[in-house]
Amino acid sequence: MSILSPWLQLMLAEIARKQEDLDGARREAQRRIAEQPPPPRAPAEQHARRG
Repeated sequence: MSILSPWLQLMLAEIARKQEDLDGARREAQRRIAEQPPPPRAPAEQHARRG
């Protein structure tokens, strides 16, 4: 017999599913970011003129 109520067991299972969804979305976002080309870099002369 479980110590936790059925409602609490259901809520904990739902939280675990949502955590898995968030982890999957985080991995997908990291993968998409890694696939993007790096932003173009400004030539060094432009940085020297600003200072």
